[in-house]
Amino acid sequence: MRINNTAAFALAGVIALTLAGCGETPPPPTPSEPPEATGTPQPAVEHGFTFAELRQYEFVFASGAGSWGTVLYVRPDGSFSGTFSDTTWEEYGGSTRAVLLCSEFTGQFTEPVRVNDYTYSVRIARIDYERAVGEEAFADGFHYYYTEPRGLEDTEELLIYLPGAPLGELPQEFRGWVDHGDQGEALLSYALNNEAHQQGFFSRNLVREIIYSLISARDESGELEQQLQDATLSQEERETKAEELYQVWDNELNEVWDALNRLLSPEDMEALTAEELEWIAWKEEQAALAGAGMDGTLRAAELTRERVGVLEEYLGTL
Repeated sequence: MRINNTAAFALAGVIALTLAGCGETPPPPTPSEPPEATGTPQPAVEHGFTFAELRQYEFVFASGAGSWGTVLYVRPDGSFSGTFSDTTWEEYGGSTRAVLLCSEFTGQFTEPVRVNDYTYSVRIARIDYERAVGEEAFADGFHYYYTEPRGLEDTEELLIYLPGAPLGELPQEFRGWVDHGDQGEALLSYALNNEAHQQGFFSRNLVREIIYSLISARDESGELEQQLQDATLSQEERETKAEELYQVWDNELNEVWDALNRLLSPEDMEALTAEELEWIAWKEEQAALAGAGMDGTLRAAELTRERVGVLEEYLGTL
């Protein structure tokens, strides 16, 4: 499993939450008889919507036609974090070099207020940048230029559309950003709309995607375990299969870890990372005790699969 400084920090938070159950999150509660919308927005809490419903989601603003994109995560307290990246080119020394437009930001939304049955409105109370907007840096042959994230420019109101919102009642320009031909007549998931420019963020449920990934990993693992029972395999072939089995679970561990890193608060990730580093050291010791070659590899695969299960359960609690 890879853990760089950023990933390690994120992993710490994840461990603190210790995965407990990987079932799909039930739909957010909705009031049986929501009050009729009036000219005065009403606090969202009266209608059951809270920021906690967005915790498992990654919001993306991108055209799909280029290399640029803004990614946004919202936490239960209304705080948010995200990144923006784009690449362009410039003339330099008789040649060209890449210009990396980027932004890393955190902030806080105001409390959501109800607009209608499927729309809530928030404002950006605060936004902070890791590197000041307009700052530049040069490293490793790249020109870094720090900028505002696309999709949040001039934000006065950010509209939150709930799953089931009728597409026909949403602004056409907004729909162009989020409707990729798979929505039908209603939104399938949450979406955000920067009303100032009708810029739409679509969402994907990271926990659900990990569940699908785990199903695939278990299928692949089962096939490899069956192949290892083949008595006609040479020792070299068995060692190769054992290494493939380990890679299946190590890759899956990284997938779960990356999702946790995105969904957990920095504090939770810091705690989880400390735990994960201890587990990695213990796993290496156990693999060494099992012996060199295939035996050690199979032991490492077994322990990594178990660790994926622990983090999977933790992920299911988010």
